[in-house]
Amino acid sequence: MKQRKINFFVVLLSVACWLTFAYSSPLLSTLDNYHVNSLTQYKLIAFTVCIYTIVLAIARLANLFKPAAIFFIMVAAPASFYMLQYGIVIDADMLINAIETNPTEALDQFSTRFYITVAIMGILPSLLLIYVQMPSATATKKIKQGLTAAVCFSLFSIGIAYTNYNEFASLFRNHRDVKYRIVPFNVVSASVSVIKQKLKKPAQFVALGQDAIQVTSHSKPRVMVVVLGETARADHFSLNGYQRSTTPMLSELDKSEGLLSYKEAISCGTATAVSVPCMFSFYNADNYTPSARNSSNVLDVLETAGINATWIENNSGCKNVCDRINTVVLKGKDCNKNNCYDTDMLSYLNDWLNNINQDSVIVLHQLGSHGPAYFERSPERLKQFFPECRSRDLTECTKDEIVNAYDNSLLVTDRLISQVVGLLKSHEDLDSSMMYVSDHGESLGDNGIYLHGLPNWLAPKEQRHIPWVVWPAKRFKSPKNIPQGNINHDNLSHTLLGYFSVKTSLYNEQTDLIQQSVNQPGR
Repeated sequence: MKQRKINFFVVLLSVACWLTFAYSSPLLSTLDNYHVNSLTQYKLIAFTVCIYTIVLAIARLANLFKPAAIFFIMVAAPASFYMLQYGIVIDADMLINAIETNPTEALDQFSTRFYITVAIMGILPSLLLIYVQMPSATATKKIKQGLTAAVCFSLFSIGIAYTNYNEFASLFRNHRDVKYRIVPFNVVSASVSVIKQKLKKPAQFVALGQDAIQVTSHSKPRVMVVVLGETARADHFSLNGYQRSTTPMLSELDKSEGLLSYKEAISCGTATAVSVPCMFSFYNADNYTPSARNSSNVLDVLETAGINATWIENNSGCKNVCDRINTVVLKGKDCNKNNCYDTDMLSYLNDWLNNINQDSVIVLHQLGSHGPAYFERSPERLKQFFPECRSRDLTECTKDEIVNAYDNSLLVTDRLISQVVGLLKSHEDLDSSMMYVSDHGESLGDNGIYLHGLPNWLAPKEQRHIPWVVWPAKRFKSPKNIPQGNINHDNLSHTLLGYFSVKTSLYNEQTDLIQQSVNQPGR
């Protein structure tokens, strides 16, 4: 049977409509939530069809219509899936976070439903488009077809935008996230932004804190262990009043000798790729940019002042923070299973403590409660909350099952922090302290949102409200002595400088959490 050929303009409009309607659920559900009237929604959809038609028509000029269409379809399918599953938006920061995720964490994101969605919404329409035959055309005719379609739909789009300017302007001004929900426009736009960042000529490394000196010596080597948490929520720590016993060992430690928990701490960002370099830098959430990675952080400055700095890694990398200091990376072969538990870092810490002969800081970078495979973050012997979600596809589980798996992962963090304190207490030859602080929080299905990574201005409190615990309590400022009773990641760098009595022009005493009585003269 002879295959029937379909007119180019029919195929063009069909593909543009598919791109607009097939992946529109994230956008339409958001518009409904914002109570945008139906007529405005229809106009926005019509405008979107015009834009995709124009882009594909331009691709026709270069004889790239089908490759371009297939590309858009194949990026739209997974993007739409993740947006619907987890309530996320896709912007440049989200893409960077995905790029910098290690292979193990990336595999956690793939579920049976993901593959089915990509097959049905991506591969099948792409194969259909490949199968469809259009009448043969010369290069000149293809150019004419592309120009005709581009010009006509440009006029349509201008007409829609002009007659509805006030409505569209109000919508995008009041709800900045709408543009991040238009699939696949959001993926292409974010990709362009990321490519621009990656191709930008690297700026010369900025060496900060070259004036750093330690103004006070100590009778014993002074040691600070920073336990850098991952995806922990402050409101799920029983130490902070959570009804479940997720931090039983810390609670006992608090009763016996006192811990200090800053219950209202806020993160710099909602993703590791932002929060980790931000919290160790001398920037803050308001002025932080990726270029901060190309300048000295507090660990570099401490080394300049003669304090030894070490980083132990059990996550997806230090995001350039540990590039210039001693670093140990845990690998599967070093642990009981392919996936190292955070408590596996304790043996490295013990060896490190046994060989200290100068003031030193060490960072233990946890895998923590990284999702969606929360159930893999805790060994069976430690689990206390059942039934727990055993799927990487969180929508297959109930809210209670997700919370159970997440809370079980916090039991490992509880054990790690408590045993770090135990090791420090056993070394009476050292003057030791410990700070635990998470990089960001996590959404566990609250209001239909999962995981993390939303822009700060859009993120719910659950993604930025973090636990921050210090030991011994007497060495740090009480929350009641801190303006507004809360702290954020800005405090970390200055607290480390204050702890080691390091004098530098970078130091800001107002954001140092060390008690004034401990601070030494010469600041």
